[in-house]
Amino acid sequence: MMLLDEIKKMGAFDVNACFSCGVCTATCPLSENGDEFPRKMIRYAMVGLEKELLSSPQLWECYYCGECTKSCPREADPGGFMMAARRYAITRYSIGKIGKVFYNKTVAPLIYVFLSVFSLIGILLISRDPAGAVIFTVPEVYIHLAGLVLGAFVIVIAIANTTVMYRYTTGKRRLTKNIKVWINSLIKIIINEVMVQERYSKCSDRLRRYAHLFVVWGFILLMIATTIDYITGARPLPGILLGFTGGIMIILGSGFFIYQRLKGREPYSHYSDFADWAFIILIFLAGCTGFLLDFLTGQYAAVIMYIHLTVVFDLIVTAPFTKFAHAIYRTFALWLKEVQIK
Repeated sequence: MMLLDEIKKMGAFDVNACFSCGVCTATCPLSENGDEFPRKMIRYAMVGLEKELLSSPQLWECYYCGECTKSCPREADPGGFMMAARRYAITRYSIGKIGKVFYNKTVAPLIYVFLSVFSLIGILLISRDPAGAVIFTVPEVYIHLAGLVLGAFVIVIAIANTTVMYRYTTGKRRLTKNIKVWINSLIKIIINEVMVQERYSKCSDRLRRYAHLFVVWGFILLMIATTIDYITGARPLPGILLGFTGGIMIILGSGFFIYQRLKGREPYSHYSDFADWAFIILIFLAGCTGFLLDFLTGQYAAVIMYIHLTVVFDLIVTAPFTKFAHAIYRTFALWLKEVQIK
């Protein structure tokens, strides 16, 4: 099957209408210094140059603001193509191409159902006293242990997937051997592109950038709060405040994206497949259920805790194969671009 046909399975777009006029590249606020995307990426797909497509850092520079799609005279939806191409790249980078199942419209829902049932059964099994009765609480020691195991799983898979990406991306490129340049470049990318998302500010949709930042910083604050709780063995005020703030930010950020997708007015929300909805709904539920746990007690709190832990389990296990992977691949692609010898 042709490369373009494979990519088209990853999203609804009509890039066949493209006649390479270059309007999308001229319109894109992030296409600069000879990067020439999305036009170059589209041409790679049309002529079947898979290796060139998968090795291009430009694939990950796009934030899908939709300006290219709005300006395309042929309505070829270049923004939709870039999104679908990134999904395709995730499936190709993943070990054993496992990522492919999460973008299969039939298999993906079944995978999420299986993961949820598996998680819930595990939670119920450990929520019992020595006599076998359900005690409507989950011992923190098990939560921390599960967190460490799942964290290790994600790190191992992420490293393996990134190694595959590295092999694709480096190819014929010459990278500097100066360790100081590598370190300084990584720090620069983490601050500018992960924590501040400076390049995103060039896109016209500022609200979307802020919502994106809310989700990112929400997770960062929650990770810090969880670490504080784990180290202290309690819930000190700083951890509570950070967790509360992070939860609110995640709810607001993910809620914005759900609202935008329901409206369907922006190019990036015209088409949403199961992977898009599963990801954003799980993030929203994680924020809401975590927030409610601070106010509920008794059996109500237990039910919300079961839902929260199941949702978080689904998010963590699928992280290396869904949109969470964008954060890793985008950071890594921009990093390699910085240390490339021009």
